[in-house]
Amino acid sequence: MLIPQSLATRWRGTTNPVTGAYSDLNTDQPITDYDRACTVAWPGRSVLDFMGSSVLVLYTEFDWHAWDTENRIVACGGWLPSYEQLRQATWTDRIQWQTQETNFLLMNSAVDAQHGLRDDDYLPVRFAPGTYAVDYCDIEGDAVGCFHRFVS
Repeated sequence: MLIPQSLATRWRGTTNPVTGAYSDLNTDQPITDYDRACTVAWPGRSVLDFMGSSVLVLYTEFDWHAWDTENRIVACGGWLPSYEQLRQATWTDRIQWQTQETNFLLMNSAVDAQHGLRDDDYLPVRFAPGTYAVDYCDIEGDAVGCFHRFVS
């Protein structure tokens, strides 16, 4: 997910806010921040209100994520596609995402950041304030990955 850096330490992930204990995923009756994120984590849905700001929850089946600054793409799956693969991809499920923030963290929505984040828990990402179209695609080559493209 992309969360404003200023709110990251308020994100509790899989921690139950009432008991302070770990809570299994429950999208039928969301209790944790992670539950709520997973209810919108699907191409074409993705936007979650968190403390009055817009958190972008990106659908992925992979744990490894990267930010490609040049192409403004979040890559999920352990590899970055070539320019040609990106050009030929079928981009779908466009959403509009508006932000007034500039500094974001790309992080796993299961992480409880209340007491800080380890260096391998996040990647810093910068955006200019504005409205972005966010597109999704799957690309299969030597590997499989899913990708989110930001178009201003």
